[in-house]
Amino acid sequence: MKSYLLKLAAVGSISASLAGAAAGHEFTAAILVTGQEREARLAEAVNGFLLAADERDGHANETSEGHLGGVDVQILPLPQEAAGRVSGLVGTPAQVPDVTVLIGDGSGARPDEAMIDPGSAILIPGTLPADWSDDARAESFAARYRSVYGTPPTETAAIGYNAARRLDLAIRPLDGTTPRAAFAAALDETERGINWQGTDK
Repeated sequence: MKSYLLKLAAVGSISASLAGAAAGHEFTAAILVTGQEREARLAEAVNGFLLAADERDGHANETSEGHLGGVDVQILPLPQEAAGRVSGLVGTPAQVPDVTVLIGDGSGARPDEAMIDPGSAILIPGTLPADWSDDARAESFAARYRSVYGTPPTETAAIGYNAARRLDLAIRPLDGTTPRAAFAAALDETERGINWQGTDK
């Protein structure tokens, strides 16, 4: 099934403005879900994102939602009125996110541009691996997701996971979300797909 992703012409690509560096050694990633059944889909996207953050560098008693690229990540679920089904968040995200992951549902619904901070980098989650839903192997994404959440992953959960893995790849060599041009280029390089095999850091 084709991933339905949304890109706002008015906002532009990831290389559009990024307001500034993440404070200290952390960054905030907003996950903005639009369209039908957004409450359920927002929770699923956050679950997928959390799984990736925990796999990349999770540990007990952390005050963030995990780490991506070795940097603390805070998750800001959007729109806030659709976040009632989101659980498992422990951090205190900045209200101006460093990155906003846009997830549409193919219905043509578009987010209100006021919901997207102009200083946030925009991440379109990108192409999913063809076998993302295959849980025949114990080490597969689908099997790991089922082990943690007790249900098979939806496509939206896979999109959230993919976005987090792409952020991990972009941030790790930079130790953050700056310099802006290098961060944008790193995200652009992975838009057409990445390898999800393994969970090594």
